[in-house]
Amino acid sequence: MELIQTFDEYLTLRYKPLEVEYLKKLGQYLSKNISTIRKFCLEEWRKAMAHACEVQQRENQVCAYMSISLLNTSVIAGTPEFQIDFYNEEWVYGEAWARQRMSADFLFKYWKDFQLDALDDRFFVRSKISKVEIKALFWGTLDKVTFLFTCHAKYFSFRLWYYNEFDDLIKAENFYITCGTYLDWQDRMFAILPEVDLLNPDANEDTTFRHINGKVYRQKKFHDLNLHSCLFEECQFDNFTFENLNLVDASFLRCRFTSTRFVNVKMAGCDLFECYFKDCTFENCSSEIDEDSDEYFAPMRIYHCYLINLKYENCNFPDSTEIDCFEKE
Repeated sequence: MELIQTFDEYLTLRYKPLEVEYLKKLGQYLSKNISTIRKFCLEEWRKAMAHACEVQQRENQVCAYMSISLLNTSVIAGTPEFQIDFYNEEWVYGEAWARQRMSADFLFKYWKDFQLDALDDRFFVRSKISKVEIKALFWGTLDKVTFLFTCHAKYFSFRLWYYNEFDDLIKAENFYITCGTYLDWQDRMFAILPEVDLLNPDANEDTTFRHINGKVYRQKKFHDLNLHSCLFEECQFDNFTFENLNLVDASFLRCRFTSTRFVNVKMAGCDLFECYFKDCTFENCSSEIDEDSDEYFAPMRIYHCYLINLKYENCNFPDSTEIDCFEKE
């Protein structure tokens, strides 16, 4: 075996393939153990919110952001931790007024093995490639680890909504739960935002992460909208059209659809729970992940739904999950 002699060659031939394999293995671990991870994280986040509520009673603070950040230095020190910060409307431009930490050990099951493989000098010339240079690459990999966790956690972070600690937290009009790295990038996982008219939104209005409850829509249309991560609960759609929409990671809970058309709709990660569909058509719809996307999406999930006389034309729903549904043509 010919030893790698330059850092650029090492990066291409050794580090990047190891990183891809490591992240793939970690992603499989997270998916397989998501129930245990979800239970642990929600319990820790509830404790953090309870602490924040105590601080609010003393200091009269309002919460606009709950930020969950991996502390990269804690990983390097061998004690991986998330830091949970609570901010007012100024967010990271101000100071966190409440803070808790939680273990992130579950996220680093294969980390030591990855480091050992990356630093294994049987594959490169030690006099030409410094291990210090290799260790500097770990920071970028940690960003990818955090992003991978965020992609999984977005599917259960909304469950905080159902806990008393969440109700007790005094929240700003716009409230966000985000995850990322401390004082750096953060991805939105959940939000509570003011109601918006999706039939006639203002120009350039952000229509993502909205909660629409109990609305009745008849002979109307949603078109050319980004409805990423929106939650529709107990809504009724009659002779309605969804056209040219991004419904990625959107959820429909106990909604009713009759004579409704879905045309050119992206549905990766979409959840349908206890919904009723009758005489509906799906045209050019897909839950397939874009090839250029590096984000993780769960398969489209259909739970306890009535599916009566549905028609599909040029649709692609790979790996969609259908559980306890009633289907009839």
